[in-house]
Amino acid sequence: MENKVYLNHVECIRAFAALAVGIYHFTNFSAESVFILDESTRSLFTFGAQGVEIFYIVSGFIIPYSLYKGRYLIKHYFHYVAKRSVRLLPPYLLTIALIIATSYYINTYVWYSGYNVEWRNIAANGLFMVDLIQSSPELLAHFPDNSWINPIFITLKVEFQFYLVIGLLLPLMKKHTAFLLGITAILLILGVYAIPNQNVFVNAPYFLIGLAAFYIFENGWNWIYASILGLSLISLTSFYEWQDLIAAVIGFSMVLWLPRKMKFLNFTGKISYSFYLIHGLIGGNFLYFNADTYLFQNYPFLMVIFALLLSWIGAFIIYYCVEKPSIIISKKIKYRP
Repeated sequence: MENKVYLNHVECIRAFAALAVGIYHFTNFSAESVFILDESTRSLFTFGAQGVEIFYIVSGFIIPYSLYKGRYLIKHYFHYVAKRSVRLLPPYLLTIALIIATSYYINTYVWYSGYNVEWRNIAANGLFMVDLIQSSPELLAHFPDNSWINPIFITLKVEFQFYLVIGLLLPLMKKHTAFLLGITAILLILGVYAIPNQNVFVNAPYFLIGLAAFYIFENGWNWIYASILGLSLISLTSFYEWQDLIAAVIGFSMVLWLPRKMKFLNFTGKISYSFYLIHGLIGGNFLYFNADTYLFQNYPFLMVIFALLLSWIGAFIIYYCVEKPSIIISKKIKYRP
């Protein structure tokens, strides 16, 4: 029963983060440099972009929680990576396929401009290797059109990097307080030196805040967990933007104190990953192809609501057709006793 309450709790936070990101993208949408809202109104919704950081805090909370409850050991690492890959990749790869198919159709049959499918770039996106290729002139020579198909895929790369790193570090963190605090300090220092790159290290404060929330959630407050939280907040205050600090405080507070009986948000949280993946393709195209309509020009907030609703419906379909089966399969991958 405790686990069920916890899952409801997390789904509400995911729903909040996903909807915040969607609202940010749709309220700041522009068609041919014409924004759907005026600049002063758009600025009110820019904080929604910090929903990404709240997702990171949730991951820093729930991944250690699931490993702890699953009695995870370092010898289970490859089973763990397989579980996370089966959970993460099918909806992601489907989204790539849908974006390519939509781009091909629009360019070929709507704009009559033709569309060249770049298979090497698709492979680079599917393996989260775009940034790695861009950092290597030798690799870039073989991937001339290397770029992220959708910019939000960068955040999925960060998430996957976190999965790989925490699976290695968590068993070490459990051994002794010195390891826990030492690894925290090292990750925060690496994060400062990684700015402005987008990787797991530069986002370490958010994941560590989630980790601190996990320990506090399980064991209560003590100076060790307070130190992890405090060091992460100091790093954000000193080296990051003020919006990042506010997002961290909100995310941490929601993890520990958010009310847990909001059924719509619970279900939206379940499909939040699919929503995050698909909202740009569905909601963005809806706004783009209706940019000249009466509703777009006169009722922009209504158009934003329509874009959110259509994206929600698309996420609902992808969740039940792809994501939920992926979750079921991932649960069948067991850690060997």
